[in-house]
Amino acid sequence: MLFVALELLVAAPAEALELPDAPSFATSRETITTASGLRVVLAPEPGAAQVTAQWLFDAGANDDDAAHAGLAHLVEHLAFGPLGGVDLPDYDARLGALGGSSDGWTDRERSGLGAMVPTVVPGAAAALVQLEADRWERLVIDAQGIEKQRRIVHQELAETLDLAHGPDRAWLDTLLWAGGEPWSRHPQSPPSEAATVEEAKAKWGHMRARAVLVFAGGFEIEPVRAAVMAAFAGEPVLAALPRGPGGGLGEPGCEPGAPAVRWRKGDVAEGALYVAWPVPGRGSGDRLALEAIARWMGGARVSVGEGCGELVVERRGGWWRIGEHAASIRRAVTGLGRQGIDAATLRRLQTAQLTDLARANGLLDLRARILGACALTPTIPGCLDREAEGWLALTVEDTRRAAARWLFPEASTTLAVMPPDTEFGPPIPGMRRWGGP
Repeated sequence: MLFVALELLVAAPAEALELPDAPSFATSRETITTASGLRVVLAPEPGAAQVTAQWLFDAGANDDDAAHAGLAHLVEHLAFGPLGGVDLPDYDARLGALGGSSDGWTDRERSGLGAMVPTVVPGAAAALVQLEADRWERLVIDAQGIEKQRRIVHQELAETLDLAHGPDRAWLDTLLWAGGEPWSRHPQSPPSEAATVEEAKAKWGHMRARAVLVFAGGFEIEPVRAAVMAAFAGEPVLAALPRGPGGGLGEPGCEPGAPAVRWRKGDVAEGALYVAWPVPGRGSGDRLALEAIARWMGGARVSVGEGCGELVVERRGGWWRIGEHAASIRRAVTGLGRQGIDAATLRRLQTAQLTDLARANGLLDLRARILGACALTPTIPGCLDREAEGWLALTVEDTRRAAARWLFPEASTTLAVMPPDTEFGPPIPGMRRWGGP
């Protein structure tokens, strides 16, 4: 999945940056920490017809070095494997008995697992809690499972390319991530034939150490909280492995510092832009991105310091000061520049993908993912308590923009423009439907 990086949103007058008077999403939401050290977000939505469980892992394909490319995606598949020491070891069979469905995904910097069950099933929420706890503590990873899932991963990639927009998305993937390893490697790459049981187990442990779990939907918070605390009472999670190349720790000697986003609302002029910059320390940079921002902002002056410097964007009386590494915009933008892709073109490509995401996963699943992403990015001020609330309206249009802003770290590192009124627009001359020469 490819999403926006440096997100430039058209801002209304300064007053409009306050939260809108819209129905609040998950007003009784709370975050708890279990005995095993897992953070769990509970977000009941009274009257919802489903309960969803969404795992967010701050670990993805970029954590795999070249010799282990595809291991993250393989482990995502293995996470739906058999469970040890329980009466019903088949995860999918247990979920199916609840009338549920599941999915999983692997991106460059994050990965996730999801499950949804209807609330008409008695005890659905408690049963889903127990099922996810069994997966958390009792997942079986063995040579037979690795071989089976390796074949499925190969088949899945082939099917993806056979979809109507498969070649277009593959082209866009190559275009955006032209900066070399690990960015140019597809996150769903087939795993190495040499992947071992020990390596897969170590990767699963790494993912567990970087996990957040979200339960959202139609349930009462008190009994589900009790069920979570009882079910996830096992041994503490192990420490995460060192991050791989491009895994998000920033340049050597450059530690993430100040909050990722700061602005003075009183200085934001009507019709101006404000910059939402993501978690510090992710990716590599290119001056071309800054110049592209300046051009799109109508001649704004953009300057950046050296090393762990501070980016300053100024425009018509408003200014935005973002504490961030100088090397915080990925080499992807270089690829855009070489191909001559402008912001409007990329916006149309991006909008198509975000809309597909919202339609494919359903709004409840998608909002649960966003809440988990916010919990993984505490350096974004108010991500859960303030900023996210303003975007989590109960519509496809607003939810897809929330996904662009919060869900994937790489959604915050590829230059794109996503104003609130973005639509597909006409087909792009000289290109197939949403991409490709």
